[in-house]
Amino acid sequence: MKTTALTLWSATLLLWAMSSATALADGPEPIRIGINSQQYGPSRARVAVHIHEASVRAGEASDRGHSPGSTQAVVVTVRTRGAVSNLPPRFPPLSASSPILRDQQPGGPGSFWYRDAAGHVCPYVPNSVAPCFTLVGPGATPGAGRVSPSVVAQSLARRVELTPGEIKMSPTTVGLAGARSWFWLDPAPRRQSLSISLAGETVNVVAEPTVEWRFGDGAVLDGGPGVAYGADAGSSDAITHVYDTRCLPGDQGRNPYVLASCSQNGYAVLALVVWRITYSAAGPVAGSGALPGRTTETSASYPVSESRAFLVSGGGR
Repeated sequence: MKTTALTLWSATLLLWAMSSATALADGPEPIRIGINSQQYGPSRARVAVHIHEASVRAGEASDRGHSPGSTQAVVVTVRTRGAVSNLPPRFPPLSASSPILRDQQPGGPGSFWYRDAAGHVCPYVPNSVAPCFTLVGPGATPGAGRVSPSVVAQSLARRVELTPGEIKMSPTTVGLAGARSWFWLDPAPRRQSLSISLAGETVNVVAEPTVEWRFGDGAVLDGGPGVAYGADAGSSDAITHVYDTRCLPGDQGRNPYVLASCSQNGYAVLALVVWRITYSAAGPVAGSGALPGRTTETSASYPVSESRAFLVSGGGR
């Protein structure tokens, strides 16, 4: 009914006018005003305005009856005698061939599409409330389908922050050929997890790291993130390596005994952190499985020197 729609719009306009008047009466201080409306049924809707005052002038808080940074809300409920025919549908139609459905992030970073229990397609947008749609046209299956845990998990996995840390060494500046050098990652990569609940379905994604160490002289070691060098030098979690050949800046091209992998700044030490990602789901659809893994890496240059022994003539008896 046009009269009902006009009444709803008039209520919204009235609240906006009230909020504007409040801003003018209170002076030039910053005031944030938010207006929203919600249809609760064919004959009932709610319109609200939220007024948030960021600050007030000194000495005026008691006169206004509220403190700095306060929020006031004015709510108007609109009722009609019959159903409102010209309000937009709760689940607007969307063509099944719409290009937006092919966008894996319809609402920007961290967003994705999912289906609710009634078969509507909905965009998940972090920190926002987005509408769901009814698919129409060829390829649409209205009223069918549920949340797909694997699809949600794949989108969720892209939001898990995976960092490899920074390579630390001991000795810290120059290693010594023939002696053990220690390596570790700081901060150490740890097990990461992220969960989300949609349409009664809870999906949890877990990323477990393993580390592949490449020491620059051809040696490779599969292990963990290592531990810092200290009194527990015999720790089974330690990552150590013994270099057989020196590699100092300037050696390449001048010293025929260095390895071809010796770079201008020393050995290139690389830590590849391989993340094994799995998911589990609970709710209307239960399930679990593996997702494509991810790899992060970090590197550092590590010069290695050597200690030489020389025979010298002595002045013995």
